[in-house]
Amino acid sequence: MFKQIRDVKYALSALEESSVISITDEKGIITYVNHNFCQISKFSREELVGKNHNIVDSGFHPRNYFKSLWDTISRGKVWKGEMKNRGKDGSEYWLSMTLVPFMNDSGFLYQYVAIGTDITKRKQMEESLSKTMKDLHDIKNALDESSIVAITDDKGVITYVNDKFCEISRYEMDELVGNTHRVINSRYHSKSFFKLMWETIKQGRVWKGEVKNRDKNGNEYWMNTTIVPFLDDRGVPYQYVSIRTDITDRIEAEAALAEALQNDFRRTVQNLQNCVFKIVTDPKGNITYTLCEGKIAEELGLTSERMLRKTSYEIFPYEVAEQMESCFRRAFAGEPVTFELKLSGNDYYITLSPIEENGEIVEMVGSMIDITERKKAEETIRYMAHYDSLTNLPNRTLFHEKLAEAMLKAKHKDEKIGVMFIDLDRFKNINDTLGHSIGDVLLQAVANRLIGCLRKEDSVSRLGGDEFAIFLTGVTHEEVGEIAQRIITSMSESITLDHIEIFITPSIGISMYPEDGDDIEALLKHADAAMYLAKEQGKNNYQFFSEELHQILAKKLQLERELRKALDEKQFTLHYQPKIQLRTGQIIGMEALIRWEHPDLGLIPPIQFIPIAEETGLIVPLGEWVVRTACQQTKEWQEAGFTELAVAVNISLRQFMQNNLIEMITSILEETGLSPQYLELEITESMALNVDYTIRILNRLKGLGISISIDDFGTGYSSLSYLSQFPIDRLKIDQSFVRNLNPRNQAIIKTIIHMAHNMKIAVIAEGVETQEHVGFLKEQMCNEVQGYYYSKPLPTKEIDSYLQRNCYGESGSMV
Repeated sequence: MFKQIRDVKYALSALEESSVISITDEKGIITYVNHNFCQISKFSREELVGKNHNIVDSGFHPRNYFKSLWDTISRGKVWKGEMKNRGKDGSEYWLSMTLVPFMNDSGFLYQYVAIGTDITKRKQMEESLSKTMKDLHDIKNALDESSIVAITDDKGVITYVNDKFCEISRYEMDELVGNTHRVINSRYHSKSFFKLMWETIKQGRVWKGEVKNRDKNGNEYWMNTTIVPFLDDRGVPYQYVSIRTDITDRIEAEAALAEALQNDFRRTVQNLQNCVFKIVTDPKGNITYTLCEGKIAEELGLTSERMLRKTSYEIFPYEVAEQMESCFRRAFAGEPVTFELKLSGNDYYITLSPIEENGEIVEMVGSMIDITERKKAEETIRYMAHYDSLTNLPNRTLFHEKLAEAMLKAKHKDEKIGVMFIDLDRFKNINDTLGHSIGDVLLQAVANRLIGCLRKEDSVSRLGGDEFAIFLTGVTHEEVGEIAQRIITSMSESITLDHIEIFITPSIGISMYPEDGDDIEALLKHADAAMYLAKEQGKNNYQFFSEELHQILAKKLQLERELRKALDEKQFTLHYQPKIQLRTGQIIGMEALIRWEHPDLGLIPPIQFIPIAEETGLIVPLGEWVVRTACQQTKEWQEAGFTELAVAVNISLRQFMQNNLIEMITSILEETGLSPQYLELEITESMALNVDYTIRILNRLKGLGISISIDDFGTGYSSLSYLSQFPIDRLKIDQSFVRNLNPRNQAIIKTIIHMAHNMKIAVIAEGVETQEHVGFLKEQMCNEVQGYYYSKPLPTKEIDSYLQRNCYGESGSMV
């Protein structure tokens, strides 16, 4: 029995590298976490020790799940299970957990050790399988009635069978799932038979054949089998769906036919479910029918009376007759022949069996079964494996296949191919704020617009999420650029969804075959790199891949690496820009603006690192640091005599959507001692798209006493009809309107000020740089201003001097 934590740590040292480990006392307080725990949760050790596990609770599991857990370990028993947690950046992950309780000499629980294994990828695969099964649900009933279905993983282990599979094999479902198909192996087929099958499906190709199996009772049965591989993003099969039809009756019928040849053959086959026919070669070399019977023959009107001594050309349409005649002659030449036939709207599977006398084929017996339902199921599965279910565009797998074919043709013709990688700007914001249902409809609209911009010979695909890929055949650089611009122009038109007008723009990266790569992976990689350059250039544009792009991307990757270290190494600082009451000239507050002072790269502007912080999720801890630092500094200024000074802080969309936003703000205010009335949070119009969520969060913030403003007003896409529902204290007119006071922008500014005054909302204009700006805004009775006319953003020490220099007195007003 271990007595101290260091003993436990010593015993667990072998697990440190491979497991996620934490130690918790009897009250549930974390006393130790290893490096892997910090890495997967995105929390530092200091943030975790002293807290309980609620800090990583995802909210996924019900309360009774944890009650059962505590009941188990409180009795001194080991608990095992799976746990879904949430990291600091909001990402969710799954762990397979083992909780080991430790008792003291008195038999009381004094701590427990949690050992976890990351199973996130496995759970994602399970969710993917669950989605696949949901997609298959619509055809499941038809399949269950007509076919025998099984799904196996890439190792051949059975993960699903339908009732018909169990019925014909005599095995229960739990006897099959987790096993391989060896359980029904009849030992009839050679090893080379199965080797060829596996070689085919592992290459991502469909396999078809006839297989003899043995059921649980030892009875043998025959299956006509089609195996469809499902491929992952790398084109590697991750599961196989097999559709089978019971052909035991047909095989047995064929065996019985040989015995019945000397008997009343026609009477034997008349009652069979399938169609059985006999053909011979007449003296003129024509292949004619001597018999055609069975239920299918009766349904098609192909009775012996109609078929006797006639050729296929005299009975069937020319194309059908040509196919049948070709197969018949191959069979008479001694070749084993089976084939599929389309007739009267249905699909049939035909097997030809030769009858020999003295080593010569004297006639042929054919058997035909209806495989219409199976063919429909196969087509549905093939479509699902190659097309995106949301947009009906080709998926990554089919895109790769088509592009590979196009590259072969282009190589022979010495032509070029343009490959585009398209990412939708701000899509994640729209998805997070308006919800996934709106996001899905938006993706469908985008897909339709992309199709409308392309030529007939071009191909567009949805790779996943908001990423699309296009390839254009037989084009020049100029032609690719023209089509890219056509896409941008088409996308610039607004899309109205659920009474909300949404604008979406694309960033497009382009690579050219063969100069930018002679394989698909290189072309997509380079187009993807060019797409990121388009985003760097302000989004809503297209860029071609070039060698210079390597340097740009390398710089961005370096910046991302440095950004991850910057917060820990305290490389960030805040500058403050005064906010002025226009009528009185009073300094009423400051806006806190982040700056990055890198020890080697110097001052890095926010425009370079804020987008990277947003992409990586670092904006969440960075934003929390900004709020805390701004509140601390403002409290210090107040204690120095500037008692009414307030501070405004920008909140990113990612911060706004965090579950713990209210708790984080409350904690910082309590920690710094700043009264809530002196903190103003600036949100953007895009956060107002999800009206219900925004109202709920803003009301909770207002309930704390915090002020709310909408930043860059007039540049976003929110509906003005919602503005009256939000508890907003002020609107901030975007500096782009102020800096260029043309008649259009003046009209916009007047409208915003007039609207705000009528709604009893204050207005502040940013970007005020000249006396002309000040005069115009005074005429319009704008409440507040900020800009270089008064002061640029200054570091803390210079703001101290600025406040003293402008005689900011004890009363909190400018004298």
